[in-house]
Amino acid sequence: MTKYITYIQLRAARHVLNLGVRDIAKILKVSKATISKTELGKTRDFLYKHSAALLEFFEHHNIFFSNEYIIRYHINSEIIDKIPKYNYGLTRFQLRAARYILNINQTELANIINVDKGIITRAEQLQNTDFINPQDYSIVLKLINIFHERNIEFPDQLSVFYKKYMDNTSNKR
Repeated sequence: MTKYITYIQLRAARHVLNLGVRDIAKILKVSKATISKTELGKTRDFLYKHSAALLEFFEHHNIFFSNEYIIRYHINSEIIDKIPKYNYGLTRFQLRAARYILNINQTELANIINVDKGIITRAEQLQNTDFINPQDYSIVLKLINIFHERNIEFPDQLSVFYKKYMDNTSNKR
């Protein structure tokens, strides 16, 4: 497991848990402006200083970071046996984490795949382990394809891998 959390992991994990900037600021006893700057990658040593507390907090809420390019929702084996095996679907956890890795809102994502924003909103109201199941399954395929086009992969139903996304964004800077 990683010793440090990245600003992208912080932003994605925070949103997966439906937490605001103020919530994380309160936990770390810093200003919300500091968290906002951190999530934009505009602080230097903040994450090194606070990673241990953040990792502990997120671990307590079942979110783990095996390395700097993975965010994973972890559940115990009794519950995981009840989840359908990966079937080229997308879980709420993956949708929300991937959307925040790309730093786009629900409206932008809905526009990209040409669907009503309500579909994205409803999908994000599910439990983290629930598969998105709109009436039209092609919407799920569009979402997966959009994320894959942007180099975000889903190795299993509870993980998001984005190293290629980071490699591509760093090459453009």
